[in-house]
Amino acid sequence: MISGALALAPASISAQEPQRDSIPTDVRVGILYQPVFRPGIVMPVISAPPELRELADSVLAVILRDLDYSDRLQVMSVGEDIPLEGPVNYGLWDQLGAVWLLLGAIEGPADAPVLRLSLHDVVYRLLQDVRAFELPPIRDPAFRMTLHSAADHVVRWATSSTGIAATRIAFVDRSAGGLEIFVVDSDGFALRRLSDDSSIAYSPAWSPSGDRIAYMSYKDGDPAIYEFDVNPGTSSLLVDLPGMDMTPTYSPDGTLLGFAATVEGRTEVYSYNLAERCCATRLTYARFANSLSPSFSPDGKRFAFNSDRLGQLHIFVQDTEDGSAELITRYIYDQSVHNAAPDWSPTGDRIAFHGWVEGVPQIFTVAPDGRGLRQLTQEGRNEDPSWAPDGRHIVFASTRGGSAGLWVLDVVSGRIRRLVRSAEGRLPDWSGRLDSTFLVGGTAAAGRNRDNP
Repeated sequence: MISGALALAPASISAQEPQRDSIPTDVRVGILYQPVFRPGIVMPVISAPPELRELADSVLAVILRDLDYSDRLQVMSVGEDIPLEGPVNYGLWDQLGAVWLLLGAIEGPADAPVLRLSLHDVVYRLLQDVRAFELPPIRDPAFRMTLHSAADHVVRWATSSTGIAATRIAFVDRSAGGLEIFVVDSDGFALRRLSDDSSIAYSPAWSPSGDRIAYMSYKDGDPAIYEFDVNPGTSSLLVDLPGMDMTPTYSPDGTLLGFAATVEGRTEVYSYNLAERCCATRLTYARFANSLSPSFSPDGKRFAFNSDRLGQLHIFVQDTEDGSAELITRYIYDQSVHNAAPDWSPTGDRIAFHGWVEGVPQIFTVAPDGRGLRQLTQEGRNEDPSWAPDGRHIVFASTRGGSAGLWVLDVVSGRIRRLVRSAEGRLPDWSGRLDSTFLVGGTAAAGRNRDNP
């Protein structure tokens, strides 16, 4: 077990302006992106007593950023000459082009404030929904996650879609002692180092419940799979078979851990029973070839993985219980191919991976049956994709823009933003929703995280 103190991260984090990939001229797999309509939403200044004015401004900044990053709503600015007092003037907001009006107020005592949000349908001139959110202290790790959760509620009220604000991304980055596991909020703030192994860590993977992260570490010399418990913040050995154990992933129901392990000089995919903490079962069989990086389908009945059993690295899909591997990436005889790091979308319809294009890795998606191949990136090196819980956004490592880091891409519109600026940030994994205070570390880590609302 190790100490769970969350250390201040050395990397530089900043919210970046969205950018857009241009469509390469040599694409043979169809249109990359299509314009999409985003209904306009406007959120005026949050009303609050003078002693809570600074808090209200911070709350407004976080929620507006979250709504913008959802890529489902067009955040509109509010002119200083717009009257905000009195009953809602639906006609005025309609003339300004807003579809939704979000009103916020902070009420209650300074030591226990409550955020009240009211979403109004401007077109139909009615109150769509209203809810109050109890706000933790601003330096509590749960403070920003409470606001993220509030923003996700607004997205669901307005679009009936899953929000991604109340999530985090785990990834690997360099620290003083080696490569460690870090986490960051989906908006690029609240960066924290989780592991303290002073060694080499790889391949973090969130549990479905969001309270644990499995990862591979060399901290005891032998490369094995460990599990980090977010609260209280401790790490314990999970899987240690003879040889190297790596690329862990949880099944959607949390009962199994998929991973790769060395056997007879090569790697094969295994499953491990998490409920019984035993029973590693071999799932793939390929003589003289390597299979690794499993990713389960949403129903847990199949998994994707990459393997060089055809002489080049390709993506395959196989039944979890029984069945042969099916190739889903394009095989071209005598052509250099490198397809790796598959991640099955939570909506089940796409598998993301990176593949080489003229020797440079780019992000692709493909249907589980191998149809509908789409190239999503073309600038710089782009690797290690991971889906958000909405099945619409992907986080990946990239060197675009002249510097390395993690980026988030909306696969519908092509809108892209930087998440983390880091020369060695890689292998990101996007969590599910983290609404619970327990899942964000509680109050024990207050003051030790970088928090910039």
